[in-house]
Amino acid sequence: MIHREHNGIRGSDVVDVASCPRKKRVVRNGHATNDLVFSASVEGNDSVFPKILKLYVRTESVVADITYGKGAFWRNVQPGAYDLRKTDIQDGVDCRKLPYKDGELDCVVFDPPYMHTPGGTAHTSHSPFEKHYRNNASGNQTESKYHEAVLDLYRDGSREAYRVLKAQGVFIVKCQDEVCANRQRLTHIEIIQMCENMGFVTEDLFVVVRRNRPGVSRMVRQVHARKNHSYFLVFWKRGKGKMRWKLHK
Repeated sequence: MIHREHNGIRGSDVVDVASCPRKKRVVRNGHATNDLVFSASVEGNDSVFPKILKLYVRTESVVADITYGKGAFWRNVQPGAYDLRKTDIQDGVDCRKLPYKDGELDCVVFDPPYMHTPGGTAHTSHSPFEKHYRNNASGNQTESKYHEAVLDLYRDGSREAYRVLKAQGVFIVKCQDEVCANRQRLTHIEIIQMCENMGFVTEDLFVVVRRNRPGVSRMVRQVHARKNHSYFLVFWKRGKGKMRWKLHK
């Protein structure tokens, strides 16, 4: 029964429930689980990276790791799960000049040096920027210095990744913030802005926290917090239609 008011007179009518429109029944599929992928982790790159692939890259996709190095990201990825194309500057393939056609790849993985290290001992374990990217196989020199040189490399490599990716292809970037010339540089934000300006869409961000203490050079007084985390950024190349994650056959 409902009540209504008409011309100032309240009354009541009996309503036939059968004639009322029914709400759609909500069906909740799936099952409760704690086996989820989280945005921050203290696990290593080789543990986080396979989870990113599981979320965003269909098996059997053509994936180019354009800074493959020793293949650390792929240690826990099942061999043969993807059509993997391995290249690196040490093999003579510059990430800024890839041997692929326009729109050829489903996914590109990009992990260049995070920081410019002209001297000192703070980052001796990191791949030397100057050795690999100052004068390289392509003859494409980095004219900028310090942090701007790092950004130039990310910008040029990202443009090339955009070229070789299919529409709605996935771009996975590894990076880390740094302090350069006593100035805080939030590299992951700078990369997100530059990639979105190219036409990429930001899809996800993963934080990887180091378990061990990062090395430091001699200092008189600490000014900024020491960076002990890095990022995986996930983008996709804008294309026609909506992005859909139907990854499992």
